[in-house]
This record gives sequence, C-alpha cells and structure tokens, in this order.
Amino acid sequence: QVVRAGHVDPLVRNVDGSCRRMPSEGGLPLGLSAEFGRLEYPVSTVELDPGQTMILFTDGLVEMPGSDLDEGMHLLTAMVTNGPKDLQRLADQLCDAVDERGGQDDVAVLLLRRRAAHAPQPGGRLQQQVAQNDPEALRSSRHMIRAAVRAWGAKDRADEIELAADELITNALMHTDGGAVVTIRVLAGSERRLRVDVEDRSSALPRRRDAGESGVSGRGLMLVDRLADVWGVESRGSGKCVWCEFLIPAR
Repeated sequence: QVVRAGHVDPLVRNVDGSCRRMPSEGGLPLGLSAEFGRLEYPVSTVELDPGQTMILFTDGLVEMPGSDLDEGMHLLTAMVTNGPKDLQRLADQLCDAVDERGGQDDVAVLLLRRRAAHAPQPGGRLQQQVAQNDPEALRSSRHMIRAAVRAWGAKDRADEIELAADELITNALMHTDGGAVVTIRVLAGSERRLRVDVEDRSSALPRRRDAGESGVSGRGLMLVDRLADVWGVESRGSGKCVWCEFLIPAR
C-alpha cells in the first residue's frame, strides 16, 4: 500500500529492465493537510510480482533548473531502466546524478524489491547524514544504529557497537569542517559481520594516540580498537571513511 501525499507517482521496474510510472492517488503534502482541514490520505494498493522493483521519491530527484517535471521523469526512467540491478548501486547512482546537476531541493529515494521465491536473505543497510551543529541528526543516527543492532540480531553486542559508532561520528564532527555520512550494514560472507562506516570530506587520516591519565580527548580510536573486532581507514576521493566491524551471531 502506498500513500503518496503530494509526491510524484512511483516507478516500477520489471525484471527485464523496462520501467513504467505507477499511477496512484495523490492528496495534499504532509503539513498542508492540517492547514486545509483534510487529514485523510488516499491509499493505493500496488502488487509487485517477484523480482519487480518500486522506486518512490520526492520531486527533488526529477526537478532540474531550466527543465520541466516531464523531462526530469523521462531522464529518471531512462536511468532506472539502464541502471544496475543491485539496489544499493542503483540508489547511489541516482543520488550521484542529483549531486552532479546541483539543485536546492531535498531528495529522498526509497527502493523496494519483491524477492523471488527461495531467494537468499540480503544483508541490511541503513544510512544517515549528520551535519555539524545539528543535534537532531546526531540523535537520529544514534537511534538508527540502536534500532539496526537490535533488528539484525546483534543485541548481545549492542553497547559495544553503539559506543564505537558514536566515537567515530564524534571524531568526524569534531576534527573535520563538514558533516559525516553514517552507514551501518550487515556483510555477506562465511562469517556474519556488522559494519559501521563514517565518511567525511577531510583527507586527513585519524591517528590513534595516548590520551594520558588526565587527558579528556584522544581516547576515541583507542576505544574503537578495544571494542571492535577490526577497524580501519580508507581514502574516498577527497575524503575518507573510518570503519569498524563486529562479529554477530548467524540467523
């Protein structure tokens, strides 16, 4: 069931890659409904066949300076049709296209695929952007990590994961000029691992150092080193990603 609430109609990509617009009832955007006294939202029911993918998004994904909405929808449909089958890669590709063309509107994208019968369970992946001086975003990232840890069967290591993630986020916000992108996911492989990535736009690599007995800073990476099973740093273009991994029980 889909509640569009004033956003653009979703797209559906078929198994063969073809893509079509899925008409659904609109309604007023959230926030305006109360002002106009219309609190009911139309609900549309969409049935996906196994392997089909639904793409829901805000108009920031298709609005471009100097172009109309139809042209933006045409370009988006082509990108989805010719895009990668992997949902994570497709979402990254769509967001990268928005970054390249610029624009002032916020963008939200949700991709949903109905698994085929007997398909393997994929690992989870959640992401949150945290801007500097934005306590609400910081709280949201902590809530995301806490919820993911419990939902993915890692509650026995919840305290370790949450503390290590918090240290990495805090380091990024304190020692760089921009915000951070926090990603938490379950890695596929012979061992089930939960991984936390914290990306920032600074190329300066973090250094583990001894804070001393009375030091109030410098303990972040020491804590991460003690809590995580493994951690490291990767260069990402003009920035970097500091990550840590935790072994968690198989499901």
